[in-house]
Amino acid sequence: MKNKTNGFTLIEMVVALSLLSIAAAATVPTIARNRWQKDVDGYAIKLESGLLDLKAKLGKQKTSCEIEFAKAYSFQTPENLVEFSQQSSGNATTMQCCNSEISQLTNDPDCSNGVPGYSLSTLTGRDQDNLRMVQYESTPESKSVRVAVSTTNFGFTPPGTTLNAEQITFLICHEQSLSPDDSKACIADQKQLDIRCVQIDGTGEVASGIWKLEEPTSPISSGLCTTT
Repeated sequence: MKNKTNGFTLIEMVVALSLLSIAAAATVPTIARNRWQKDVDGYAIKLESGLLDLKAKLGKQKTSCEIEFAKAYSFQTPENLVEFSQQSSGNATTMQCCNSEISQLTNDPDCSNGVPGYSLSTLTGRDQDNLRMVQYESTPESKSVRVAVSTTNFGFTPPGTTLNAEQITFLICHEQSLSPDDSKACIADQKQLDIRCVQIDGTGEVASGIWKLEEPTSPISSGLCTTT
């Protein structure tokens, strides 16, 4: 009587390894995509939180700020668009702010010029006076995402007053969504990744959602922020 042996035959091992390889090939892209989307979602939350904090500070300080971006719908690294503490040489965004105290300290009764909001402490001597759109800068998410704006000029004001009847929308995409032909353009749904959006109006109302296009081939500027 022949002895039975426990174990796998060579064919069984080859089949098992093939099945594992197929499963891994299907799972790895999903894991990577989820991680990339998490970076986008996380940065959108940080930007939304930063704008809400900015709204609160503007109300407390009775401060107004006029912000100008170099170009609309041009995706930049956060440090070149909405983050200021790194003092990137590529950041062309200006954020000039003024209130009664600033007006007095700068001898500018009409607030014609203002001072950079992200460095107010150099004028007032109080670190907490600095105004930023993103409170926690240079985070891991900020290294992987790109940000664009829907307009080049917007006025941030204390709640209850307004400089702008319209709103500004910030678009956040992952670097994996960048167009292979244009490093300043993101493609919606590329690699099944969403472009997130955060918008704020002149009264300080903040909302966030997903940037939706009517057609996949439509220009990114034709989209709408479907808020949640």
